[in-house]
Amino acid sequence: MKLKKNPIRKGFTLVELLVVIAIIAVLAGLATPAILKAQKAAAKAQATNNAKEIGTALFGFVEQYGGYPSESTKQQLIDEGAEVVPEGNDANSYLGQLLAAGSVDSEKIFYVKGVKGSREGDSIFSSPEKLLAEGENGFGYVMLEGDEPLSSPSSIVPLVVAPLKSGGSDPVFDDGPFAGQYIYLTPDGSVSGGKISPDGKPIAPGRGAGGLFGEGKDSIFEDDVPDVKAPRGLD
Repeated sequence: MKLKKNPIRKGFTLVELLVVIAIIAVLAGLATPAILKAQKAAAKAQATNNAKEIGTALFGFVEQYGGYPSESTKQQLIDEGAEVVPEGNDANSYLGQLLAAGSVDSEKIFYVKGVKGSREGDSIFSSPEKLLAEGENGFGYVMLEGDEPLSSPSSIVPLVVAPLKSGGSDPVFDDGPFAGQYIYLTPDGSVSGGKISPDGKPIAPGRGAGGLFGEGKDSIFEDDVPDVKAPRGLD
């Protein structure tokens, strides 16, 4: 008597396949927010490290030229025969003076992941057009009204900031790249930060909404009017 063999089933039934797909979709939906949060945290950490490197370069620049990058220091670079001197009136032009002076030799430290149009610099600056070109800088540079550099700023005044949407005396920040947060470099070389309000204003701890660039008695700029130079391409 021959035993009847049970047929070996190959593959999944349609129902089983649909169940597997549904489970994968649910798991992917649960994981996506965590992945995005981790990516934004990593972008903020990278920008923080880059800002600290910019701070070191700025310190050396001030030691050599007596002030933060401005039209005055630009003229000093020209007078001493710098091979390439940046042109323009945006953050790229002023921060580009650090490259022209040799205070830093790589454009990569100016990269801020997530900022509109931002990309890692190629460190090719053989001409004014190539020196920190559009997209190779994601940081805003803080000056005073009239294109004046910050002078003897306190330890809480911002020197460079990120991520911006627009500059000026009332800058607007982008709440996308760092999950609703921003960072700024201070004159002592440290990097601080805070939350961005729904209308894009930087909330400074203890100063209320808009406190970082607010006006009046609580302003950290006192009687001066800040002028935040945005990265080239934003304004």
